[in-house]
Amino acid sequence: MKFSRYIIIVALAMAVSCTGKFEEMNTNPGAVSEVSPAYVLPSLQESTMHLSATYGYQTTENYMLQNYCQYYANTNAGLALDRYGYDDTYALDFWNPYYKALKHLKVLKEDLQEHPEYTNIYQMVRIVVAHATIGMTDTFGDLPYFEAALADNQPAYDSQKDIYYDVFKELTEASETLAQNLDGQSACNEDTDLFFAGDIEKWRKFANSLRLRCALRIVYVDPDKAKSEGEAAMAAGVMESNDDRCYIRVMATRWGHPLYQVSNWGEFRMSKTMENVLKHTSTVDDPRMELWFGMTANYMAKNYNNEDILYKGEKFSGVPNGQTSVSLGEEDADGWIANSIQNNSNIYGLIAFPDWNQGKSTPSATCPVPVKKNMKVMGYPEVCLLKAEAALRGWQGAGNAKDNYMEGIRASFEDERSFVDDRSLCNTANDELYLTTGDVVWDDAATDLNVNLKKIATQKWLAVYPYSFEAWAECRRTGFPELMPVYQSDDPDINPANNEFIRKIRYSDAEWRDNAEHSLDPSLNGGKGDGMAVRVWWDTDDNRSISD
Repeated sequence: MKFSRYIIIVALAMAVSCTGKFEEMNTNPGAVSEVSPAYVLPSLQESTMHLSATYGYQTTENYMLQNYCQYYANTNAGLALDRYGYDDTYALDFWNPYYKALKHLKVLKEDLQEHPEYTNIYQMVRIVVAHATIGMTDTFGDLPYFEAALADNQPAYDSQKDIYYDVFKELTEASETLAQNLDGQSACNEDTDLFFAGDIEKWRKFANSLRLRCALRIVYVDPDKAKSEGEAAMAAGVMESNDDRCYIRVMATRWGHPLYQVSNWGEFRMSKTMENVLKHTSTVDDPRMELWFGMTANYMAKNYNNEDILYKGEKFSGVPNGQTSVSLGEEDADGWIANSIQNNSNIYGLIAFPDWNQGKSTPSATCPVPVKKNMKVMGYPEVCLLKAEAALRGWQGAGNAKDNYMEGIRASFEDERSFVDDRSLCNTANDELYLTTGDVVWDDAATDLNVNLKKIATQKWLAVYPYSFEAWAECRRTGFPELMPVYQSDDPDINPANNEFIRKIRYSDAEWRDNAEHSLDPSLNGGKGDGMAVRVWWDTDDNRSISD
């Protein structure tokens, strides 16, 4: 039977949570037990979210994308990635999990005719791979896609436009098939579906919400397609509350979300851009700051432990991106090192380490496991903000732009606070003041629609935190929030003095070597070829606004 390609040893069926070694198991020639591809699903969910091990998450999102969207700034002088240096080993950590997932999808599609009972699971895998595909093409631009993950080791590259169009098809068909509520389907549970524990309706809403996300991504380069796909997605039914949110249940590390483990290694801190957005968008601090970030170590030492130390900074503080080994250690006349890790905020907020912001303890390898054991894939707050932009553009079915905008911010507050065990620690006193003052306030009188687009985009950047694939893509698409030019660029094609930023990651050395005919084709990416200053298809500088 064809499902021999999904052979997994019996131990996996008994303990599916150990999905980190699935790939080795899946090719074990001694394995003889055929099981449902439902046991493939959690492996693909983990690998495409870079959760098979802490290392994969660290090298992709933490070292690169979370710096590129300026959630964080690098504080390890030995790493050049925040300065737009390139590391081929880390780039491959994007490619390898994705193409394994794409191969599983194509194999499963071939076998459906013999196993119709796996139709629903196939739709789930389609949605997982569609989500990963968008992340990959947004990060690298044109990619091997239609011919990839098959026998050909030198597949042709496909345009990002064609990839996006196929993703729209995949999401649409998956949602429509799930809506049929077919009989005799193999079911999933919390161990075989780390997103929704087999809830078909939530899978449908997730697929439609992703379709809306993708529609708005292409609005500046393909507005008619964007509008038709976005309106159809909303008509089919998107997320309606925080109960519909898509988070992956983290099982691969004892720390839960891998971000909390890598945070203790002293390699990053809150960025100065993040500090500015959290502190200065409204007249009061963003209520999410205490949830995501901790007071600086030296602030705590001076104000809670009464240590006699020099401290010139604030309670929460960030580092500008793109620092060098010299700038990280620069002292003023008093010996104050502004960019040191002790003087800037790690992610020791109420979600991860609730005792830290109360001045009670220091996170360490032996501290209690953080509260949050789930990782954000896509949430209802983002969907509200997507609908707000859709409404601003006049798309049918989007509702009222201002109402969606306000609901998105409130839903984000509630969603983030839901991960704090002791909700009494959350300070809600400034919620309404945050919403009704400063640049957060919706401008009902604005004749320039871009005034409110900036507000939506900034809140979306916050709402998707810390999912940096989406945050970095939206920074490039909308130009908001306004990022700070990096202190130094190690890429000669990117000049911070001209307000230039990294636009994509270049293809790997392996692609340049083994698939040179296609990866080095100068016609790629709209005739711009490859490089980290190259804009992907939807990232146009020609039209960064909404016209009346």
